[in-house]
This record gives sequence, structure tokens and C-alpha cells, in this order.
Amino acid sequence: MSPKRLLNRMLHRIDDFFDSLRFRMVRVSGRGKNYPIKIATYRGFGSQHTIFVQGRVLVRKSFREKDEKSFFEYLLSTYNQFESDEVPNALLKIQVGKNAYEVSTDKEGFFTLDEQLDEPLPATAEPWYTVQINLVETPWRKMDLSTTTTILIPPQNARLGIITDIDDTILHTGVTSPLKWKVIYNTFFKSPARRKVFDEAAAFFQALQKGKGNKQSNPVFYVSNSPHNLYEMVKKFLKIHHLPKGPMLLRDLGFPYRLHPLGYKGHKAGSIHRILQTYPDIPFILIGDSGERDAYIYHEIASDYPDRIKVIFIRDVRSPRRVRKIRRFMEDIPEVPLQIFESYRQAASLASAQRLLDLKQFEGIKRKFTGDSKD
Repeated sequence: MSPKRLLNRMLHRIDDFFDSLRFRMVRVSGRGKNYPIKIATYRGFGSQHTIFVQGRVLVRKSFREKDEKSFFEYLLSTYNQFESDEVPNALLKIQVGKNAYEVSTDKEGFFTLDEQLDEPLPATAEPWYTVQINLVETPWRKMDLSTTTTILIPPQNARLGIITDIDDTILHTGVTSPLKWKVIYNTFFKSPARRKVFDEAAAFFQALQKGKGNKQSNPVFYVSNSPHNLYEMVKKFLKIHHLPKGPMLLRDLGFPYRLHPLGYKGHKAGSIHRILQTYPDIPFILIGDSGERDAYIYHEIASDYPDRIKVIFIRDVRSPRRVRKIRRFMEDIPEVPLQIFESYRQAASLASAQRLLDLKQFEGIKRKFTGDSKD
């Protein structure tokens, strides 16, 4: 066993010990009976025959959410998103059409339903299907707390799937800044309305979603290494800036990180594999940036699914050295085109040349957002 994995295992045991101690103290004191509980839901995805949905059971914080926050209110709000109190070993019932399931939360409060459906869901032109979730028991008391979430089921006119990164691909994050100080500043001190989206990104993704001829309903999946704690912030950001609605696959953030089996290739790669396996008949495009490891993850995916990936788009973060390295690295899979772009206008032209979107549609959407009515 490597020293890194040995240290990680030791830290996990320490973390488990303190979690267990805290859990026992809450149970013995009886405080858990008075805790206000909430179910945090995340958009899922699936098909008529499969479902993948996740969520989390947490102790509800007492602070009030506001649309407009002062600097310190937003800092406190962000802190509370990270300082979450999870509820382990909670029992939930999930209703998907005529299918009923029971799931339990893990020690971090997460629950996952990843199943083949016994009773297929009806075919519909509406891409979003409502799932009922009921919390029936926590370790401290019986519950009757209900909520809903939605899962994406691509309609029959979907001809293409879009999988995209978020940080420094759509959302200006600053992941390449020294010591990632821009990431920290942007995360803790800027509200979703003040966060910067790259110019024309919304028009590009909306045009891709509509496809060539403007008659498609192509699904968009957001896969990011941002933590689940920022889910609501990311969801609000995408809505404010007119990005297409889609499942957001974020990762678990904990200290220490979860132990994974040998051969585990990371959250992004695992999420993309899951999406591709869910929709074996839909080709996909992958979109990321040259700032970190997107190109290398996508290279591995394209190597595993060369007949499923139509093209890889990489946004240049203005580093010629990185771009040259990426181009050399991708040369061994010539059957999957690599497109490097600096602006989303350029990306739209490249995508139009490959018949992935309608350039006039892109321009029309862009004018709608900018208020430019010129032809």
C-alpha cells in the first residue's frame, strides 16, 4: 500500500471515530429529537427503464435565505453551506412512477438510487419527470417529511448529448490562479448574480441544445469537481445566466476524501462513464478547458468510447504551452476531433461546421440576451 493511501486510510479512521462519537453524544443527549431536518435534492437523470438520483439529509440551519445579500450575509451563507450537519442512517422512500424503493443515507448524509426500473416510465415529450421522496425515519425519531426532485429523460427528438465542465469553462472561477486564491474569493465573496459567465456561453449551449435545424431537445449535463455544498449556488448561477437546465453532477467534499477502490479514475471520469452507459444510443460531445485536467479525462473517455464521442471542445485559458501539450496528447485518437477555442463565438462557428448547431440560431439567441435587434 502506498504511503499516500496508508495516510488516507488512517485519516479516515480518525474521521470515523469522531463522527461516531458525535453521533453517540447526540443520541444519548436526546438532542436529535429536536433537530429540524431537511432533504437536499439534486436533479437526476435516467431513461424509461433506469434512474439515477442523489440527495442528502441534513440538519436545517436557522438563517434566512435572501435574494439580495450584503457582503457579510453572503459570506455567512456560503460558510453555512460548507458547515453542514449531516444525518446518517436515515431511511427514505422514493417513488418513481409505479416503482417504490427504500434507501438509507451514508455517514455523510448522502443517499443514492441507481436502479433498473421494474415498471418502465411512460414515453413523453417532456424531458423532466417528477420523483417523490419521503423521509420516514432518522436515528432519533420517526419522520414524515416529503419533497420532490426531477430527473432528466431525453425525449425522442434528442440527437446529441452535451457533457460540460463548469469551472473556467462556463463560470469564471480562476482555478489556475496561484494557490487558487481567485477560487476562494469568487466562491466565498461573490453571489451567483455577481459571478462572471464567459461571453456568449449561454447562446452557445442553448444553440447546441436546439441542434441543427432548431428542432432537437438535446440533453445537457454539467459535470464538475465543485462540491455538493455549492449545488444551490451553481443552480442559481446557471438559471440567472440563461444556461440550459440540466443535471449537475458535483462531488462529495470531505476531509479526508473518501477512500475509493484501486483503479478509481475520479469523479468526472466516473460520472461521464455513467452518463454514456445510461444512453448507449446517443452520441456525445465533451466541453472543458485547458486549465486543469479536462483534456486528459476526455482523452481517456474518447479512447474507451471512440464511436460515441463526436468531438471534444476545449476552451483555451490563454496558455499556448498547455494547448500545444494537449494537441500532442490527443494525436493518438484522430477519429475524435479536438477543437480548441478562445471565445464561444469561435466555438459556435466550429460546431456549425460540424453540423452540431445552427449558426443563425446562435446569433439570434445572442441578440436576445444582449438586446441587439440588428440583423
